[in-house]
Amino acid sequence: MSLVVFLLLYVLIIFAALFVAIQWLKAQRRPKLPFKPERTRLRRGPGESLQRRVQLMDENQLYLLFALMAVPILIGVGLLAVLQSAGFATPGVRMGISLASALVIVVLGAWYLAQEVIRRGNHYLGWFGERMTAEELEPLREQGWRIFHDVPGERGGHEFNIDHVLVGPGGVYSIETKMRRKGSARPGRKDHEVAYDGQRLSWPWTEDTYGLAQAARNAEWLRDWLAVITGERLEVNPILVFPCWYVTPPNARHPVSVVALPYLAGFVTMRNDVLNPTQVDLFARQLDQRCRDVEY
Repeated sequence: MSLVVFLLLYVLIIFAALFVAIQWLKAQRRPKLPFKPERTRLRRGPGESLQRRVQLMDENQLYLLFALMAVPILIGVGLLAVLQSAGFATPGVRMGISLASALVIVVLGAWYLAQEVIRRGNHYLGWFGERMTAEELEPLREQGWRIFHDVPGERGGHEFNIDHVLVGPGGVYSIETKMRRKGSARPGRKDHEVAYDGQRLSWPWTEDTYGLAQAARNAEWLRDWLAVITGERLEVNPILVFPCWYVTPPNARHPVSVVALPYLAGFVTMRNDVLNPTQVDLFARQLDQRCRDVEY
């Protein structure tokens, strides 16, 4: 049992030292800053929520990896000590049970860590897609449009975010960006094209409504929130974008429009008589205040 206690204390000390070291390094970033963190809040950037998730997962995976190396040893040695003190079976059987238990923990831990790596990759892909859309929208600033990214919202106690919001002469647009990997195309279909008829998406391998309901819900929430906060009610136009996919037709208007990314800027600037400069400034100021929550 003394070996088990030694290993347990050793692992706990390593974990504690690692945790303290990480927290200390984080704290060292704050002294003598040229600004007051509690008074300095930046506006959210493209994919802010996904970027935060990726950073958190990167930190957690360090702990998970260390646990995967240490916990099976503790389980195996601890179980071996318990069986030995109880006089259970023969030494060979006890060793086999301990090794099998440690192996099960290794397999389960490795599977969980692999799932976390996959989820991390999906979040990073989504973040990269939002960055692509943001770059496509950037030239609109020169035409009087205000651009906001990762706008936070809440509905029924559930928090969510709108990937991009545009406010300009042509109105208010709520844009959702979805990155989707390619699958095996059916005969006669190109593997980079998705068709949209206003109700369903036809992919090279299947048909579905992926992202359409979410885009509609988010636009409705933004419309209602702006009406409450400003006293002015206007329609918010929902758009769904799939970077790296060609949409046919590329820029048709529907209750939820699915627009090919290269056509996005031209799509939202088809009109320039919906909002006057005073209205643009009013809505933009409210969105700017809502999005300024990025702290050091």
